[in-house]
Amino acid sequence: MKKQLTIFALLCIFSCSNEAVEKPEEIGPKGTFLLHLHAYVGIQEVDLYGIEYETPEGRSMSLDFSQMYISDVQLVKTDGTVYAIKGKSLLKNLKVHTYEIGQVPVGNYKSIRFKVGLPPSINSLNPTAPSDSSILNRPSMWWGNTAQPGGYVFLNVQGKIDTSHNMNKAPVPFVYKIGTNNHFIQVNMGEKEFSIEEEAYVYGHLIVDYSKLFNGITLNQAGSLSVKTAAENNAALGQKIANNIPAMFTYE
Repeated sequence: MKKQLTIFALLCIFSCSNEAVEKPEEIGPKGTFLLHLHAYVGIQEVDLYGIEYETPEGRSMSLDFSQMYISDVQLVKTDGTVYAIKGKSLLKNLKVHTYEIGQVPVGNYKSIRFKVGLPPSINSLNPTAPSDSSILNRPSMWWGNTAQPGGYVFLNVQGKIDTSHNMNKAPVPFVYKIGTNNHFIQVNMGEKEFSIEEEAYVYGHLIVDYSKLFNGITLNQAGSLSVKTAAENNAALGQKIANNIPAMFTYE
């Protein structure tokens, strides 16, 4: 009886899950997957800091700084199985658009998933940890003068935006620093089929629209333009901005 129960439990592990996840060691022929991330405000691509663009609702907006961590990238095959690219985290900045993610099995895919932020195992590391120091040893992504405690800032966006009711005033500064393990944000892209061929380089072209961070934010309220600390991430504004992060991403 015990043996039968054991067999049933093993069968359930492999058949009761909604999705199967392939492991890197199981793959045969493979290609290389890269993300190409374009910064936008509304329908306008952002090429330089300090340039005013127009949000979809007509507000003037500019970026003075923008960086974010992306990790836990997964590719969804057309048959529904999910391939997880392990051990890859990147720090996206405005000037660099292309990031190599890793090698993936040859096949047909229909979607991309990833998280904005760092997994807890990396978020707790010292910034000089050898394997991750190139992206962690960045004071601009720390909460203060040092990286610990509290981990890292996952998304640091600063700039200016017109907060007036009639959208006809000079833009004023905003600072949004989003992080903490509670704001390790999942992004599930919609379906857009693509194929990975052996030894080929395949790009996932995504738009990152920074104006989407302001969805549902009452801009002319006091304090609505500032989230600077880990503690402020627990307040309603910090949580709202974190919840807006998935809406920033669309396919090009």
